[in-house]
Amino acid sequence: MRRRGERMPRLSAADSIRTALIGPRSRKMRTALSALGVAVGIAALTSITGIAASNQAELLAKLDALGANMVVVEPGYGPDNKPVALPETAAAMIERITGVEQVGVLEKVPEGTGVYRNDLMPKSQGNGLTAFAASPDFLSSVEGSVAKGSWFDEADRSLPVTVLGAAAAARMGITEPGVRVWIGEQWYTVIGILDSAGLAESIDASAFLGDRWAAEHVSAKGDDTIASIYVRMADGGTGEKVRDAIARAANPSSPYVQVTALGELAGARDTADDSLSGLAVGLAAIALLVGGIGIANTMVVAVLERRGEIGLRRALGARSGQIAGQFVAEAIVLGGLGGIAGVICGALGVVAYASIQGQAVTIPLVVLVGGPFVALVVGVIAGLYPAVSAARLSPTAALRTV
Repeated sequence: MRRRGERMPRLSAADSIRTALIGPRSRKMRTALSALGVAVGIAALTSITGIAASNQAELLAKLDALGANMVVVEPGYGPDNKPVALPETAAAMIERITGVEQVGVLEKVPEGTGVYRNDLMPKSQGNGLTAFAASPDFLSSVEGSVAKGSWFDEADRSLPVTVLGAAAAARMGITEPGVRVWIGEQWYTVIGILDSAGLAESIDASAFLGDRWAAEHVSAKGDDTIASIYVRMADGGTGEKVRDAIARAANPSSPYVQVTALGELAGARDTADDSLSGLAVGLAAIALLVGGIGIANTMVVAVLERRGEIGLRRALGARSGQIAGQFVAEAIVLGGLGGIAGVICGALGVVAYASIQGQAVTIPLVVLVGGPFVALVVGVIAGLYPAVSAARLSPTAALRTV
């Protein structure tokens, strides 16, 4: 027997855990409802964050398809107001920059290379169409698509064939591949017609030649061959620092390089990204607050319900820290169970929403991994006050309520 005045020995970790589980196991319905409250908060956190991330990814993908994550590199103009040619290594150097996803090159053809429906058209009659030599990866770099026919393959890029932009085909009255057009005093067979690019009018109003064919039969010789380089960034970054890095890589020996984003889409992308991220953080904070209030409310009620138990344990010599630790441990158990269930339910909700909307499922990994952890932390914080209140109860005051 324990002598009068002798304090109860410290509990081992295993005994502390068993003691903490007494409450949840003896009151299964209350435990289930309490864990459900936590689960609802974490499920709200997961689903709100996942839905916001899915919508954000969908919107940014649409803006990227319009060129929000793309810049165009072109020869700049020197002090003498003459263009400064880009070196042949420009594209390869740009590809080495961190964050660059894809690079497509358009090369010049000799000045005056007209694009006409046939050889009877008067050369003085301009139609606003331009010819370029295109690398095979140019179309994918601008995320373009072929409406009819095909883009250049390894064989076509060495043959006298052409792919027309949507506007170029419309102006010449061409609706199907297989016809011939007159480009630079030579017949070319149309093998493809592009969809409207949407991000650059110059692409729509152009006729593209294979880069190998153009290099051997059409392009002007020398270093002044690159007309423009389209650079797509993987992370959507097209800010001033990124453009400066691209300019330096494109022509390290000259500061006269023109790097421009396509319209105002880059700014719109950044604004949308920041706004949606801020919205997701705000909603997640509200969800966390709801979950924390639920745990705190549950633990306060638990203390009130179990004042007699607390008084009896105190009368038997239980330390204040042991009483407080029991209620904190119970809060951790409720938070852990609710956190795991909430993450699962929230993820299923995001999958269902994304499937209905036809979007890709996007749930930040930090939410899936951190959801249960956050529930534990919130459980501890929310259970501290009830635990301290329980520990401060005197045995006499607590036993009066029995």
